[in-house]
Amino acid sequence: MLAVLTAATLLQWLGSFAIAPLLPLYLQDRHISAAGVGVVMAAFFLGALLSQYAAGRTAATRGHRGVLLAGLAAYAAGCVGLFASTGVGMDAAMRVLQGAGAGAFEVAALTAVAATVAPGFRGRAFSAIYTGQLLGLAIGPLVGGIAGEHRMHLVFLSSGAAAVLASLPVLWLLPAGADAGPALAAPAALTALTISDTTGGSGASVVVDRARPPRLLLRRGVVGLLLIAGCEGLISGVYETCWSLLMERDGASTMLIGLTFTLFALPYLVIAWPAGWLVDRFDRRWLIGVTMLVLSVTVASYPLLRSIPLIVLMSCLEAVGLAVAYPAAQSLLAQESAAGDGTGRGQGLFATTQTGATVFAALVSGVLFAADPRLPFMLAAIAALVTAVLLPPLWRDVAGTVAQAQAGAGARQRPGQGALGGSYLR
Repeated sequence: MLAVLTAATLLQWLGSFAIAPLLPLYLQDRHISAAGVGVVMAAFFLGALLSQYAAGRTAATRGHRGVLLAGLAAYAAGCVGLFASTGVGMDAAMRVLQGAGAGAFEVAALTAVAATVAPGFRGRAFSAIYTGQLLGLAIGPLVGGIAGEHRMHLVFLSSGAAAVLASLPVLWLLPAGADAGPALAAPAALTALTISDTTGGSGASVVVDRARPPRLLLRRGVVGLLLIAGCEGLISGVYETCWSLLMERDGASTMLIGLTFTLFALPYLVIAWPAGWLVDRFDRRWLIGVTMLVLSVTVASYPLLRSIPLIVLMSCLEAVGLAVAYPAAQSLLAQESAAGDGTGRGQGLFATTQTGATVFAALVSGVLFAADPRLPFMLAAIAALVTAVLLPPLWRDVAGTVAQAQAGAGARQRPGQGALGGSYLR
């Protein structure tokens, strides 16, 4: 399952990032204002905002395979629509369709990992998914850069073809019967549990009433994670609208703009697997907090540095931090949302919060950049700094490591085990 999801993610992101870096320049060449560029770029995230929470719930209750395929189909249709677009209104509408498909696909993939991978391996599993994303980010801009903003129609068609290609491993290699993993396979109100006999006898099956209302999802741990999602969304929205414009201000060519995305991805890819291991072993709260501080520094530095090599160097530092922060946040989210009976809801809420912040930032960043190129980057950096300050009090009672979470779960289960004389296995 993990191999299929990583391969499909790679193909979808490759197509997406063949478009994204050059789209603002393509729109400018069609005499669309900076504010109009912001609207079109934000439309992608508006589509994701509309689809992600529903996608998370659907993937958790009905299986992720159908959501993955529907998301890829919607994205491919949006690419074909961009190819045939005749104006900025249709551009924005097709970006909404693309975003809805890409958002649903991403949430379904992350929900599948959260629901089926054992807690001690989730850091590395999420790192695999993000490695597929970053490989697509590394290769896609190079493909788009070769075509250039004057041949974007070919890039639109190629991106749609990549989405269709991404659906093939999902369709052929992910069996329909494997839609629901261990954490998703018991939707009924009554679930059979096997109670193992400590005297060596055979296990006995009993039926235990599971028909209880879902527990509160928005606890302090999840609230902190939603702050992370909002901060990441603000930064992403600034990059979507302003990065290519900032590089062009400093004299970068179209090819070099695409290369900056690739150079950002390379250190992430190098550190991804060790970062996943780190997340599975160390306190994820501290890993995320330190990364937020690193983000506040790097994001603030970009408009102040007029040297492209220095900007690329800072982006590499940011990539190393994100290689740790992304799987750490997802691993902690899987832990905290599962404790609230809402793996799919948690993934959908996290993604919706992130995307909502991205929509807002992408919409206003174009206007802020036109007023002063430093403004959007500085405001995003301040958001990262404030988030880092707020996390320690919010996460004071949150289990930071897998071992702490398992110890806490064991302590809660021991009274029931004493009464029944055994350990519970689904």
